[in-house]
Amino acid sequence: MNRPRTLQELVHWLEVGTGARWVRLAACLVGALALSLTVAWKQFHGATSEVTLLQADLGRQLAEGEGFTTLVNYPQSSAVLEARGRAFSATQAYPELSQAPLYSIAIAAAIRVLPSEMRESLFTAVPVVPDGYGGDYVLLGLNLVLFWIALALTFELALRLFSVRAAWLAMLALMFSVTAWQQVVAVNGTPLLMMLALVAFRAWWAAEAAADAGVPRIAVAIMGLASGLLFLAEYSAGVLVLIALGWAALRFSGRNRLVALALVAAGFILPAAPWIVRNLALTGSPVALASQNVALKAGDPTAEPALLRTRLSTESPRIELRKLGNKALTGLQGTIQTHLWSGGGLFLSAFFVAGWLYGFKTRTTNRLRWLFTFSFAALVAGQAFLNSGESERLAVFWLAPLIVTFGAGFFFVLLDANSLLREWPRLVLLVLLAVQALPLARDALEPRRLHFTYPPYFPQLLIGLREEIEQRGALNRFGAMADIPAGAAWYGRHRVWAQPERLRDFQAIMVKQPVGALLLTPRTLDRPFLSELGARGSALTSIRGGSDDRFGEWGQIYGALLTGRMPAGFPLTERQPFAENLYVLLNPALPRLQ
Repeated sequence: MNRPRTLQELVHWLEVGTGARWVRLAACLVGALALSLTVAWKQFHGATSEVTLLQADLGRQLAEGEGFTTLVNYPQSSAVLEARGRAFSATQAYPELSQAPLYSIAIAAAIRVLPSEMRESLFTAVPVVPDGYGGDYVLLGLNLVLFWIALALTFELALRLFSVRAAWLAMLALMFSVTAWQQVVAVNGTPLLMMLALVAFRAWWAAEAAADAGVPRIAVAIMGLASGLLFLAEYSAGVLVLIALGWAALRFSGRNRLVALALVAAGFILPAAPWIVRNLALTGSPVALASQNVALKAGDPTAEPALLRTRLSTESPRIELRKLGNKALTGLQGTIQTHLWSGGGLFLSAFFVAGWLYGFKTRTTNRLRWLFTFSFAALVAGQAFLNSGESERLAVFWLAPLIVTFGAGFFFVLLDANSLLREWPRLVLLVLLAVQALPLARDALEPRRLHFTYPPYFPQLLIGLREEIEQRGALNRFGAMADIPAGAAWYGRHRVWAQPERLRDFQAIMVKQPVGALLLTPRTLDRPFLSELGARGSALTSIRGGSDDRFGEWGQIYGALLTGRMPAGFPLTERQPFAENLYVLLNPALPRLQ
């Protein structure tokens, strides 16, 4: 349409012409931005897990040119690397061995695009309550941008599979999903996996057209590439490539089958191979120490991954089929009973499941629906078996955009089949979206909260701990240790040892590097725990070789926090209490403040 030249043409252009579409688009963008800023401002309270902060620390190291290294010294990593000829150095950070790297790479890219002055200010300024740490806001901004991209990709895929109205419903339902926003403000990288899953199935849609023609095309390789990137974002997500290979073997024949299989494999290997080679060189395993997650389960005291990392040992946990089966069944039960219905789709999850009984008229859409169903089952099962349960990025959460997409498509099938409801499509759609948005509206109306997770993460304290060690001139000569090492490293910007489970490992670390300060937070010293120990503390006067069945070897140290009488032989004898469940223990050998 030509540009409007008169006022009357301008009004027509805005009301019914091309301008009307631009006005609607601008209104949607402004509304999405306003919603994003409101929810983020009200609900953001910093990172919620050590896993997320460990990846954030790796991202900052990358951005600062330090490579794939971490400021967190895990005793297990130290033992494994030393066994392979890499001795501890106070000035050279350890390589990261337990996490997939892609989210950290995205964090590094987000940090690098910031102006140098802003970057320095964000990561060095001490936050003032109720504001949070500047680096946390970088993570929030990154997750918001990734979520916006995921919303756009959801619209585009639903448009190709179904219709414009299904595309709007899918995008708006995801935008109004309280569970999706909970993942965004947790800054754990779930929106990155959402985006990659949507790219994979968008490529799969195009590859289906190529399969109908019998000739594999570039979309087949993009499927493999997206699978490789998902593997680098969450190791268990790499099982998607197995579904892609099976599809290629079934949908093509003869020479084209070999070409399709080669394209999928090449697409996967292209991004994954350098990381696999790096891990093999460091540990002998393609996923480094993450391979142990098969035998581990978060919350199980006999297979707790956080405890294994704090042992100064190269011994790997044994895979017990009974424990593996129980872990997988527990994970699958939680997914089927709870997470599928609250993972972002809410009502549209029910439409997605009910849609299994219906065959879509478009053959490509029908095939892709079943391919997603098989992929969903494989990804959920892969996470249940292969992961330890520490990750916040559950497959059912980052697959929510696809659940919403197919649920929206079947919703309109039912709507069109009902003679009464199809006369009021907009009203029905508004009611559905309003119900979907109610939990999010409640969250958005809450008062603003603190922008940090306390307990246990209190940025001022963690920054102050680093500054005190630096002011004493002991930043490299003496190490710091904490029960929240990733948090202390991220906020304090210095190397931190993870508090070992066993006191003999603590003594061995003291030989590698004298520990100048140990931070104990509410994660360890919750009030009931400390009160019981305090009642027994007078009897704990020396470091014994055995361990207490309930409190472990550190029980005597925790009990002595209240009495002030540290066991004989324990080097950190100076106490700095900040609360009844928050202490810093200092080494008297530290240089005094000037």
